[in-house]
Amino acid sequence: MIKVFLVEDEFAVRERMKKNIDWEDHGFLLVGEAGDGEMAYPMIQETQPDIIITDIKMPFMDGLELSKLIIETMPQVKIIILSGYDEFEYAKEAISIGVIDYLLKPISGKKLLESLKHVATIIDKQREQQKFYDKYKLDTYENEKQQKKLFLNDLINLKLPVSELIKKGKEFSIELNAPQYNILLIKTFIKDKALNNYWESNLDISRTLENKLQGLQEYILFDREEEGWVILIKGGSSGLKLLEKKCITILEGILSKEKSLSYCIGIGEEVNRLSELTRSFETASKAVACSYIMPNKKVIYYGDLDLYGAMREDETISIKNIDITKFDKKPIESFLRNGLRSEVSYFSENYLKDMGLGTDSFMFRQYIMMSIYFSVITFIKQLGYSEEYIVEVCGDFKEITMAIQTKEGTRKTLENILNQSLQFRDRVSTKKYNLLLDEAKEYIRENYNRETISLNSVAEYVNVSPSHFSTIFSQETGQTFISYLTEIRMEKAKELLRCSNMRTLEIGYAIGYKDPHYFSYLFKKTQQCTPKEYRKANKKS
Repeated sequence: MIKVFLVEDEFAVRERMKKNIDWEDHGFLLVGEAGDGEMAYPMIQETQPDIIITDIKMPFMDGLELSKLIIETMPQVKIIILSGYDEFEYAKEAISIGVIDYLLKPISGKKLLESLKHVATIIDKQREQQKFYDKYKLDTYENEKQQKKLFLNDLINLKLPVSELIKKGKEFSIELNAPQYNILLIKTFIKDKALNNYWESNLDISRTLENKLQGLQEYILFDREEEGWVILIKGGSSGLKLLEKKCITILEGILSKEKSLSYCIGIGEEVNRLSELTRSFETASKAVACSYIMPNKKVIYYGDLDLYGAMREDETISIKNIDITKFDKKPIESFLRNGLRSEVSYFSENYLKDMGLGTDSFMFRQYIMMSIYFSVITFIKQLGYSEEYIVEVCGDFKEITMAIQTKEGTRKTLENILNQSLQFRDRVSTKKYNLLLDEAKEYIRENYNRETISLNSVAEYVNVSPSHFSTIFSQETGQTFISYLTEIRMEKAKELLRCSNMRTLEIGYAIGYKDPHYFSYLFKKTQQCTPKEYRKANKKS
């Protein structure tokens, strides 16, 4: 429905115009009316009409003043001016400031309807163009997001020479040259019973981070989806610490508002060269890994780990000095739920060192490993595995007892158990995701020709949140939802171009694109030729 607002100081004229047109039958909805521009303006702001019909001569605020105000504050609204013969100069001025049409009084219902339909056609065309633009923006954004994620991988693993990294950074409008660098990692954790809101909260955080850091050249944000976010901080040797503090203040302001998750910010080691970013990233990862041991610590600097006691090395111990209350299963349980396999080594080392002097005692090591053993058994059962898998994950406890004769053996045993546990956890997730993705892909293949198909509609079909579905889809398939849908549609388009006499416009419509220009644009972008060129080269006789 096209929404219309009527402004006319003569009540009888307003009533006649209202009665002379079957508004809804012709696709129009009359959302309000007023007797002058001053009364009309706040009502127009509230009702947000698409078209305003206004007389020129009115008390308090005339139609010309109202039109100028509307065009300045609501440029998308179309205005039709009603004028008398002696008001022609006013009408000319109205047209010059952007009024779309003017009609001479007295006006018949037929004439007014013709004007309304003409303006509605313009509005529909502009809406189609806006949809084209929005799709283009979304497509570009999703693809750039994936490419930027790959660039981060190149950056922190030094997969390209520094000169190539600097050049590639410029493709994303990223200036990498700086005297000093540091990596800051952000990881979020699901709070108990908050799974439904977790993915939506992460999506909100992504949007807010982008908005807050946009235009701040010192911070470069990378979205790692389920693994959190990376911020590359760059600055002068004297100012890097201040930039870190400023960034942390921004992040805590954003993250503390989300009630469905907890978080940790890990700050790595400052480096002087781009080629040393790997070290900065690894040390930031170690800082984040310590969050399982220090769950109340929201911001962890790698350089401060010694102060927290996570890196202590004590070689002698008396059994009477062991404080058994220092042992806490919660970090293990949290790591089993949220940890990454890349964090296992850091976590194991710091978890055991956090026990302090206790790990020098074989008896205490047995106690620790037995508690961990039962925590893992509970976790594996919760994943849906039967008893027979327990030994595969944990090993026989007698074997564990033999393996923990030394502190180093204990660390390796813990690493092995955690790696096996996360592997089983990820296997369950992958299996679940594969079933979900198979269902989603089948739905897309069956409904690709519907213009209304979208990430939201597919996510609703498979019963997950849009943000979670987007993350799963891109991680498991290696491409965005939009690129997959486009791929399906383009394959069908090529089939129709080869095997039918349908026009390009008809083919675009048949595969879900109402706008033929958008279809042609996407076809050329993905196939490196126009539909016409493809048909000419591949048409079956």
